[in-house]
Amino acid sequence: MHDLTYSASRAVLVGAGTFTTLDDLPAVRANIPGLKALLGDPVLHLSAESCTTLMDPASTREVSAAVRTAAQEATHTLLVYYAGHGLIDPGTGLLHLAVPDSDRDSVFDTAVPYEWIKRSIETSPAARRIVILDCCYSARAFGVQSESVAALAEIDGTYLIAAAAETAVALSPPGEPYTAFTAEFLDLLRSGVSSPAEFLDLDTVFDQLTRRLQAKDRPRPQSLCRNSLGSWPFARNNAYQPAPDGETAVLDVARALDATRTVSAAVLVAQIGELSEHRPATVAEMVQTALQHRAVSDLVPLLVALYRSGHQRHVEAALPALVAARTIEENTDLLEGLLGTSAEDGVVELLRLSAELKSAADTARLATALIRAGLREHTTVLLSVFAVTRGIDDVLAMTGLACGDELDGPLDDVMRTIAEHRPIADVITLFQDLYRAPHPLHALDLITSAARCRTATDTAEMITSLYRDGYERIAEDIFHTGIGDRGPEHTAELIAVLQVLRLTEAAALGRRLAVRAGTVADISQLITHLQAVGQHQHALAAALEAARLRSGAEFVEISRALEVFSNRQGLPALLDEAVRISSPDDVAHLIRVLDEEGLSDDAAQVFWDTVRDRPPGHAGRMLNHLHREGSRFTDEQTLRTLWRARTPIDIAFLARALDTGLPGKVGLVCDIDDRSVTDVAALIAALETLSVGILANRVLDAVVHDWDHHRQAHLVIALEERSLTGCAQRLEQGARGSRTFTEALAGLRSAQKETVWQALTFWWPRDGWHGRTGRTHRTPSPHDHALYIVKDDDTVYSIAVRYGVRWAAIVEANDLPIPFTLRPGQQLRIPFQNDGNRFVPPEFPRRLVPGRTHPSARELQAALKQAGYMPTWVVDSDHYGVATSQAVARFNSEHRLSQNPHGRSDPVISHRGWDLLHRIAHGKRSHAYGITDDLDVPPRQIWSGTPGDDDQDQLEVELEVGPEFEESSADADQLPETMWYPP
Repeated sequence: MHDLTYSASRAVLVGAGTFTTLDDLPAVRANIPGLKALLGDPVLHLSAESCTTLMDPASTREVSAAVRTAAQEATHTLLVYYAGHGLIDPGTGLLHLAVPDSDRDSVFDTAVPYEWIKRSIETSPAARRIVILDCCYSARAFGVQSESVAALAEIDGTYLIAAAAETAVALSPPGEPYTAFTAEFLDLLRSGVSSPAEFLDLDTVFDQLTRRLQAKDRPRPQSLCRNSLGSWPFARNNAYQPAPDGETAVLDVARALDATRTVSAAVLVAQIGELSEHRPATVAEMVQTALQHRAVSDLVPLLVALYRSGHQRHVEAALPALVAARTIEENTDLLEGLLGTSAEDGVVELLRLSAELKSAADTARLATALIRAGLREHTTVLLSVFAVTRGIDDVLAMTGLACGDELDGPLDDVMRTIAEHRPIADVITLFQDLYRAPHPLHALDLITSAARCRTATDTAEMITSLYRDGYERIAEDIFHTGIGDRGPEHTAELIAVLQVLRLTEAAALGRRLAVRAGTVADISQLITHLQAVGQHQHALAAALEAARLRSGAEFVEISRALEVFSNRQGLPALLDEAVRISSPDDVAHLIRVLDEEGLSDDAAQVFWDTVRDRPPGHAGRMLNHLHREGSRFTDEQTLRTLWRARTPIDIAFLARALDTGLPGKVGLVCDIDDRSVTDVAALIAALETLSVGILANRVLDAVVHDWDHHRQAHLVIALEERSLTGCAQRLEQGARGSRTFTEALAGLRSAQKETVWQALTFWWPRDGWHGRTGRTHRTPSPHDHALYIVKDDDTVYSIAVRYGVRWAAIVEANDLPIPFTLRPGQQLRIPFQNDGNRFVPPEFPRRLVPGRTHPSARELQAALKQAGYMPTWVVDSDHYGVATSQAVARFNSEHRLSQNPHGRSDPVISHRGWDLLHRIAHGKRSHAYGITDDLDVPPRQIWSGTPGDDDQDQLEVELEVGPEFEESSADADQLPETMWYPP
């Protein structure tokens, strides 16, 4: 350094190259002695005693103590150099300097905080303070994210050089003796710079380092300088070349600085060009001096010349001083003069700086001057930058000065800029302050603009604040703005955010406003978007509100649009959810709207789903609402005849709900007039299933009072068949006083025992030679049902007769509504193990296969004949022959029991097929012998009377012969009746 031989200067050189947990940096070990030797060289004249070196310091305190001691002793120049790892504390974002035992996972207590270095330098009496950091992330020392470290750079007389950008890693090339930055730094000081300058200032050193490092594609260093320290001589220039004889000497810098205020613009620009390469700091000072002190009339051509000559960087660096030094009128004249010139880019920069540096009053005056000069756009830019960059108090002051003046118009644009760019908390605060001040219109303009452009989360925060502070009406206006300008998707997101914030009332308000003000398409899309963001309850509420707030025709249109927009089946999904969570009055209103608009099926679905799935009290209140509204669902005639169209279990659910909501109408649905024994028995069974025995007792009491004794006796038997013993006993006790009832009941029970005995003894196998039934050795069949595909002309009764089951059992198993209409191709479940079904198929014989002789072959042939799959003239035999195989194949094909691949005919009888075949045979035998009880009479809604010959013919199964048996079947038909034919 220049004249550092005296003891007033100090240097501290710290190097950390060996680490416990971090990567080693071997090149650092050479940096420290190399730099110390150069500082002690006669070129720099720094004594060895004034230079402290620390290589791999043992602790952070050792580094801090060395810097603090040197800082206290230095009065002329203090230089602090560090080479090693730079670490960032993740908790604070501050820079730390690593020592050998530093840990990246525990930066705060294992590395040297840069704050310690800053404090020591800040209190140093040294006139010149120089910090050189050769480490990764060393740019953090400029205070990019740390306010405490940034203060260091603002101390007068401090020059900071950082070896790498904030996010770059300082390059340490493998195989080279020094780190990249220090190597270039040492080479530059040794070799110098070829120029007529005898000394190298810090700006020149930094510029040369930057060029050399970038030429080698290595990290670009950064610097920060205060008070022209960069132009002070730092070291002797070893490549100094005096100007040859006869040539002009190097420009006298001091004289050039003094003449900056008076020389012409052309001369000044020429001098700046001459000094720009070697004395950039001097150039910056010259431009700043000229812009501060020259007349405004001279500034326009000067700025134009500087822009044209490529000195825009120096101009922009000096503009803050220009703005601060000039009056509002001068700034206005300068802005007008620059418009339309090549320096017009400086206009925006001047406006920005004016907004950032001038007070609210000066900014308002400048804006007024600009608006009067016809520069409305520039006025808006000035005010907008001021409003975005300045504090809340300044913005309020500027707004107060601008209101009611020529600036009222641009303020509207400023409010929109604030709404778009400032944090939402600032927007809310500004709104509140402006609204309380005499500027409510601008406050409303601000909050409305924010509603048009901010996210749903920001809007929700605004609404929350407005509700909290009592601005409910303005909150509604925000909702209206979002609904009208942002569309249903934004509204749905806003409702979702409000719900997450537990502002349920505000979310409901927005939903209602959207339903009331939106179009049919908007409401449909709103419901769809609410479902998409997981707000199914709000989606349902929106649909119900549409039913209440919009006309019936619009609601129908909305429901149809849902089928187009929704991926969750639209209206059906909402109806299901309405049943599940809506209040009784909402459900009742929905049913009424659907019914009035012709959606009777949907209305009935909601009605019956509510009756079945919701608690009795809830369903009862719904019925009460429907009754008050005059709905057909609670009409007396509808309730009285409802049993003809609904299953007994539905009637039971409805009776239970009516008992809680409309008890006077329970008797209408439980009325036993015109009902068969089977219908009443099914109703009582359903009531018992729902544990409403009180209603079941009412029905039994009505039977005792209104029915004749014969029907009462039949009902007792029917209840016993359904294992409702308690109900049967109650009815029997109530009617026991009549001799006619007692005799009828005894006769029915006698006939019942005989029928049961015939059914059982016909099928139970005999034990040995004694001929007794082996009931104790039998187990029930594992196959409790069969699947049947309905054919043309099938009825519930004909199918029940065919399988030997009760027709009511088929109705209950398949939930068939009256009048039990069947369609061809419909699949029915035929239950075998049912109440009152006493038939037990014979035990399935093992090893009964085609081509073999088996004792059970005769039993199989008898069942095939009885069921209509084998001609009766075929002689029974123990042999499982061709005719038997052909009949079994037809049976398996018809009932889809074939186990062969590709649907080929299967002549093997399976266990399921065996049970099913015997049930069909039993059903036909029972029907032929008239072995049926009164519970199995045909339902009056679909058939009355007994089947005649034509009807019986319809029940026969048409024989279908497989292709492999066609020839044998044809031959069999030609055989005489007495000829024996192998089975």
